Amino acid sequence: MVRIRRINKVSTRRKMMLNHELVHDFGIFVLAPAGPLETADIDEFARRVDPYIEKNGDLKGMMIYTETFSGWKDIASFGSHIQFIRDHHRSVEKVATVSNSKLLAMLQRIIGYFVNPKVRHFDFSEEQAALDWLKC
Repeated sequence: MVRIRRINKVSTRRKMMLNHELVHDFGIFVLAPAGPLETADIDEFARRVDPYIEKNGDLKGMMIYTETFSGWKDIASFGSHIQFIRDHHRSVEKVATVSNSKLLAMLQRIIGYFVNPKVRHFDFSEEQAALDWLKC
């Protein structure tokens, strides 16, 4: 089972709302939103994922792991997230949403029609099944 640890490497004092960890052996990023996403969260994650993609090629997968999803702080944050998806969706093979959030499950079904990666939703208790799906 993947354990999410807090990663706050930003020099500001602001607490990051998007914790992330790379499962290096498999090329999978695990994202754990801890509150409403802000533009700075998306920018920080891009600074982590872009060098990995440049060095290693496409990501095998991304797991969004959160019991509930708080959405975005404001419309600018939502716009930054959409821009990130537009810029990166061709570099990711699969995306697993692991959550009890009805909003996240609905968004997963909608966005699956518009992006390159295969997208699948798992209940929050199915973290290992999601990770296994991303690995294969």
